[in-house]
Amino acid sequence: MNSAPERYPMPTWRKSISSTCTPADTTRRRAPVPPDQEVKLMIASIARKEFSEIVRDGRFKWTAGIMALLLLTALAAGYQKYSAYMDMQRLAQDQTNYQWFNQGDKNPHSGAHYGNYAFKPAGPLAFFDNGINNYAGTALFMEAHKQNFAIGRPATDQSSIGRFGDLSGAMILQLLMPLLIIFLGFTAFSGERESGTLRQVLSMGVSNRQLLWGKALGIGTAVVLVVGACVLIGGLALSLTGLHAEGESPGLRVALMAVSYLLYAAIFLFLTLAVSAWAKNARTALMVMVGFWAFVGFLAPKAAGEISRIVHPTPAFGQWMADMRAHQMRGIDGVPPFVRFEQESQAIFAQYGAETIAELPVYVGALRLQKFEEYDFPVFEEHYGRLRDSYINQRRLQDRLGVVAPTLPLRSLSMALAGTDLIRHIDFADAAEAYRRDMVTTINAYLGEAAASLNTAGGVLVADQEVFGIVPPFEFRSQGLGATLDEHGGNLIALALWLLAALGLALWAVRRLRVEED
Repeated sequence: MNSAPERYPMPTWRKSISSTCTPADTTRRRAPVPPDQEVKLMIASIARKEFSEIVRDGRFKWTAGIMALLLLTALAAGYQKYSAYMDMQRLAQDQTNYQWFNQGDKNPHSGAHYGNYAFKPAGPLAFFDNGINNYAGTALFMEAHKQNFAIGRPATDQSSIGRFGDLSGAMILQLLMPLLIIFLGFTAFSGERESGTLRQVLSMGVSNRQLLWGKALGIGTAVVLVVGACVLIGGLALSLTGLHAEGESPGLRVALMAVSYLLYAAIFLFLTLAVSAWAKNARTALMVMVGFWAFVGFLAPKAAGEISRIVHPTPAFGQWMADMRAHQMRGIDGVPPFVRFEQESQAIFAQYGAETIAELPVYVGALRLQKFEEYDFPVFEEHYGRLRDSYINQRRLQDRLGVVAPTLPLRSLSMALAGTDLIRHIDFADAAEAYRRDMVTTINAYLGEAAASLNTAGGVLVADQEVFGIVPPFEFRSQGLGATLDEHGGNLIALALWLLAALGLALWAVRRLRVEED
């Protein structure tokens, strides 16, 4: 039997017993290793050799060092930004609640016009993936008769360089981790083919699959060594952020986030090994994988965004607002609000058993104000609903385009688990609108009961702090993790399918190795 090349020393369990052993000595021979155990030991031996050579390589040291530095910097910056934002959000919410309660003595409905602000809390893992937070707005003004958009987008205060992309842990793992895997693995097979050692390795009796699994395990261990240490530090930062204040336990979210990024890393690992086994030389393998990395990391997200906007366009804001205002004036089913209120007046009088305004037990002005609010509800729901459906359909189409780039489903899933995606922002806007309606309804109900005498006497009712205190402070509780998985479970499946495809491609590529070497 030929001796193994030095790159892959023959495992000790395969060494033959010395021919000088006496018959008595043969009784002490080691029991035969089961075939399945021998396969595992061979894979482990290949993995150890691959890992040790990677660690000794100077390219790994400086590449891993740069990535670790960037990842730690991103996590530290994200933690600092998250902490500062949460402190500011709590302070601003407390301050605006105080201003609502202490707005002074005035007519209750005027107090509803004075309004209040709702400030959006950061997502449970926003320090890792900031998602759309910089572009979706952080504060929403709630007032009578109007449903408003969120304002205060941090991106408007950034420079052009800052708007190019935030340095975040998610961005580092989505873009630089695949690049690290490519640099570590593009010579796995093509480099050995060029050096002539691949034929020798295969002649030892090492199967193609054993070689694939061993190299995958060795390279994967090196990547985990770099990323894992940084993630552990990030986990420590997570424990210091006080995320439970929002009523969400981040533990399961962190676990699902880790699974998502592990799937993503494994996709690039097996694709790199497949291309390395297929390519004639290392240069070709590197060019192919770097080109694929640039496509899925930069071109595909931009193209998916443009395609989604073409397929599901959104109206210009000015036209959209004009259409909604016209619908409000036109009224539900083409009946203007004033006309509709007159039509419903008889039913209102019958409800209270009154024949004249003086006999009504509630203030007719408050009834009119509340009815006009309710007339606007379906108008808001129709126009805001169509706009939101357009954005949701855009996002879902981008997810479906993940069949051409694994970065697309990962990015969407990462934002969802971090609580910084479009759905969470819509949940916040819906919660603020529900609070606004309750606030106005509560104030109008008080006005109707307390000002019944104004139906005949005239005058103005003045409310004080006690009256405004009947409206509770705004609190936002987002949907749980179950709702997130219902919406984004397909993205997790897409990553799993990508991994199966990459693994299948790698197995197909290494199956051709022996034929080519022969």
